[in-house]
Amino acid sequence: MPIFADTNELYSVMHELWNQIKADPVMSQALLKSQLIVRFHYKDPDGYITIDGSDGSEIKITLGDCDAKPMVEVSMKSDVAHAFWSGKENPAVALLTGKMSSKGPVNKALALLPVVRPAFHIYPGIVEKMKKSA
Repeated sequence: MPIFADTNELYSVMHELWNQIKADPVMSQALLKSQLIVRFHYKDPDGYITIDGSDGSEIKITLGDCDAKPMVEVSMKSDVAHAFWSGKENPAVALLTGKMSSKGPVNKALALLPVVRPAFHIYPGIVEKMKKSA
């Protein structure tokens, strides 16, 4: 059984996670400095989340389809995303084994992993909170 019951639950958890990342000055400044637009494609349940820091001043989080042209696209099952944010899935290994696939200069996105690592401590609490309120 997938960790997320449906796309709405996936979106609720990921939106809260990215809002907390955005609110953290260390993580957000590093993401803004990269000026990347990254789109995550999720399966089971399906969904899209786009993280846009291209203007260097504000991180924009879009759930679902949007017009922003991603520089990097990463596809995975929603359970793989959950394992990643739980600190249990190494994205480099997941890319090599086919659990994740990517388009674009994924090395730029992988370079930001140390920056978002503090979110691994935030994520379990968000999942727990969202599951209780569902």
